[in-house]
Amino acid sequence: MASSFEIILVPTLMILVGMLLKRLNILKEGDSAALSKIVLNITLPSLIFVNLSKASINNELLVLPITAIFIVLVTMAIAYIYSRIMSYSKATTWTIIIASSMMNTAFIGYPVIMGVLGNEGFVTSIFYDMVIAVMFVVFGMILVSQFGGNKRQVLKNGITFMPLWAVILGLLFNLFNIPLGYVIGNSLDYLSQATIPLIMLSLGLKISFSQISDKLKDTVFILSLRLLIAPLIVIMVLKFFNVTGLIYSVAVLDTAMPIAMNALVLSITYDLDNQLMASVIFSSTILCLITLSLFITFGI
Repeated sequence: MASSFEIILVPTLMILVGMLLKRLNILKEGDSAALSKIVLNITLPSLIFVNLSKASINNELLVLPITAIFIVLVTMAIAYIYSRIMSYSKATTWTIIIASSMMNTAFIGYPVIMGVLGNEGFVTSIFYDMVIAVMFVVFGMILVSQFGGNKRQVLKNGITFMPLWAVILGLLFNLFNIPLGYVIGNSLDYLSQATIPLIMLSLGLKISFSQISDKLKDTVFILSLRLLIAPLIVIMVLKFFNVTGLIYSVAVLDTAMPIAMNALVLSITYDLDNQLMASVIFSSTILCLITLSLFITFGI
């Protein structure tokens, strides 16, 4: 069996390939947008739909969205209290709140969980990721009310979010036991297999060492809360309620994921502290290679 370091090393090497391709000018940083669109609109929905339509689903899976909602609210509260103590502006406060509570449960989470817990772990993690996808829309609506913007566009982005539709359709096909057939089934299988490599290459193209910020105190706070404190809270709560097995492992690992890339989209759209957001996203993506290895080894 592969060690936790080897499991994390596989997606890491694919990220490094993306960075190398950018360095050699074979691909450009801007190409990551096209790769991300392919992933979000084609390959990731295919991966979610194919696996969810054939999955064994039970009531225990409700623990995951409940856990996700709980930890999002807890980290939001901690981040808000910290920002109030530091007397930060509204823009900086929301930067810290969003960075602390938005986990990268898709672009980083899916590859890692598939590597650690297999296909069953991936299917299980979809139920955690659903909450994070919805929270992206919720944060968008909150920021519109706080800073102004187009509410209809936020709702449109949420309604047209293809991975969410893949979840809905996958559950319907599963519930009514609808067969995919050879042509559709195999076509979706081929598309889904491209998801993980494209995600990692896209991340490699996006990462830039120039994004490291000099806001050390805030960076340390956000990274500590996101990568260490939040998963430790989930571990204690789940152990208190005697949650074990795959549900426990997925909940802990998903909570330990770095900051979601979509957080930067919100930051740029609503003119938050973009330098801080870019810095902590980059830093958390790099540091999670260490923290995830620790949680894989000792936490699950």
